[in-house]
Amino acid sequence: MRDLMESDIQANILLVDDRPENLLALESILEQLGQNLVRAASAHEALRFLLLEDVALILLDVQMPGVNGFELAELIRERERTQHTPIIFVTAISDNENYIFKGYSLGAVDYLTKPVAPEILRSKVRFFIELFGQNEQIKRQAALLEESNARLDNLNTDLEHRVAERTAELKTANRELEKEIAVRTQSEARLATQHSITRTLADSNGIEDAGPPILQAFCEHMNAQISCLWVLNATGAELTCSQTETCGDPRRFDYFVAETRRTGISAGLGVPGRVWKENAPVWLANDFDGEKYPRAEFAAKAGLHGAVGFPIKIQGVFYGVIEFFTPKLLQEDLHLLSMLEAIGSEIGQFIQRKSAEADRERLLLREKALREQAEQASLLKDEFLATVSHELRTPLNAIIGWCQIIQDGRLSPEEQKTALDTIHRNAKSQAKLIDDLLDTSRLISGNLRLDLSPVQVAPAIEEAIETVRPAAEAKGISIATEFISEIASITCDARRLQQMVWNLLTNGVKFTPKGGRINVKFESTADALKIIVSDNGHGISREFLPHVFDRFRQADSSSTRSSEGIGIGLAIVRHLVELHGGKASAASDGTGKGSAFTLTFPQSPNPSPGKFEANSKEAPQMH
Repeated sequence: MRDLMESDIQANILLVDDRPENLLALESILEQLGQNLVRAASAHEALRFLLLEDVALILLDVQMPGVNGFELAELIRERERTQHTPIIFVTAISDNENYIFKGYSLGAVDYLTKPVAPEILRSKVRFFIELFGQNEQIKRQAALLEESNARLDNLNTDLEHRVAERTAELKTANRELEKEIAVRTQSEARLATQHSITRTLADSNGIEDAGPPILQAFCEHMNAQISCLWVLNATGAELTCSQTETCGDPRRFDYFVAETRRTGISAGLGVPGRVWKENAPVWLANDFDGEKYPRAEFAAKAGLHGAVGFPIKIQGVFYGVIEFFTPKLLQEDLHLLSMLEAIGSEIGQFIQRKSAEADRERLLLREKALREQAEQASLLKDEFLATVSHELRTPLNAIIGWCQIIQDGRLSPEEQKTALDTIHRNAKSQAKLIDDLLDTSRLISGNLRLDLSPVQVAPAIEEAIETVRPAAEAKGISIATEFISEIASITCDARRLQQMVWNLLTNGVKFTPKGGRINVKFESTADALKIIVSDNGHGISREFLPHVFDRFRQADSSSTRSSEGIGIGLAIVRHLVELHGGKASAASDGTGKGSAFTLTFPQSPNPSPGKFEANSKEAPQMH
């Protein structure tokens, strides 16, 4: 049968919409089809035209004044002449499932929401134009058959001769009719495939959910034995098969499916590779063999002799390939290829939309996390400022107070000595606090310099212990040492090593009750040297343990806390040991069960002896 576009049949396409601009838009999309486009601005105009003329398709708006689209569809279905006329709802008001289901329940063949992709709309309309032309030709053929039968009744005298002639004519007509029926059946199957895929995409959250039913639609309606979904791998260098669907006994295709799942396809290789390279549908009829088709042997053993593949793409962006195989030879069909391109664009649009939705959700979650981090950082800074103000003011108040007393001149020489000792002690405390703040600033800015050289570990530890011992003895805390390493020295900054141990010891004295015990251990392992400072003091809660080395973090940051400090001593320890190529760790069984801090240095440290300036990229950022 000739293509409708080449025949003398011009189909009526009824465009029903109360808005002239929408009618004009539809006409501009469909005018290249060369059909008779009939405008109707209301339901009454549409019904008036349908009383006199047949139409191939009605493009019907839902929301119209007076009689709306759904009511007009009911009126059309009540008339015998128009009860089978195809209707496509085209609307911009809603893609709600209730509207869609109502449209389909009224016998609509499709439900499209604006804006409609022109190529998709033209493809759908072209199908119904062709279907209308086929029906008209079938009617003409039926009329010819009736005329032939009438002649047979009137020509009894030449019965034998004419019966033979008419029998031949009837056989020919029947063959043509069978062809037309086959074409109509094929068209209905293709339409069912499009409808199934459209409904699947409307109900799915992503291509992972939509893939199996889309592939199954080709098996059910297109006589496909196997259908496959190919997607780009993580590098974008190959296509890999992510999903497959089979029809009939799946055991027939076990080897083919296994090979498909295993094989990575590059551009130009096999059906998916050709589709990828050409960015267009590919049609093969029993000639997919040779090196370019690595699965040809498995396809032949599975009884597959036809293959079709088409790209999933939108606006030039390639997402993947759908291919399907049939048991019979395939003849190239340009109309089918056009339909497959439209399906590929529809799926590509779906993937693009879902990807945009997922990106938006990820950005929202990331923004929420960053906002929470910023709020936490702001809270920590506020707590730090309050703490450091208190810690700086406490020794300063003592210094100012004793200075005023000395200036009054009422103290004896012994009391003056006590006052000066107190002033000196508080000044040293304030100087230590300021030194810690300066060290922290240098670490953050990357300006801290290390003076590296071989250092005897045990004497450095002993010197730090002697510095802390008066404070420990004041609380009745004993300090024990255990040096079991065969390695006596490491390459480090001696002053900073002593500072790290001193900070750990000071922390132990601060959080160990009177009469407690602190152990200092130096040992070596196969690849590291360890200094361990442990105590039987207050311990660390499980919740706070991961944050014990964070800058400005304290388990109790309230103004009424029992211990002094601003929460940077342990942070300085961690930064310094990391600058030496090592690491710091803390362990505790919980509150009231003591704690242990470990400094681990590599036996072959990364820094070389000499001056070393800390890089700001290596210094941890403020928490």
